[in-house]
Amino acid sequence: MRAAVWTLGAEADVQRLYERLETWEEGTGDRFYEEVLSSVRLLEVFPRIGPVVHRGNVRRVLVSNRNYGLFYVSEPRGIVLHALFDLRQDPKAIMKRLREI
Repeated sequence: MRAAVWTLGAEADVQRLYERLETWEEGTGDRFYEEVLSSVRLLEVFPRIGPVVHRGNVRRVLVSNRNYGLFYVSEPRGIVLHALFDLRQDPKAIMKRLREI
């Protein structure tokens, strides 16, 4: 089992999405965060579960009713979590961020 390593960008994404969901309805952010952690635990056991979506090594798993994508790279040091996006946005914005990985 490989441990998950959060980048600052991924941590900021989770925080931003959590806060946005909490402003809509109290408790929604907590449920979302639990779903994110559940996905991370799954990745730690099955790091290749997500399909490769960028540059031959960036993978994605879907979180929370498939509206959010957690983007990561499986490396010898662990599962490096790079970004968490709402997938219902402009694909160009997602690709711009993925190019930074």
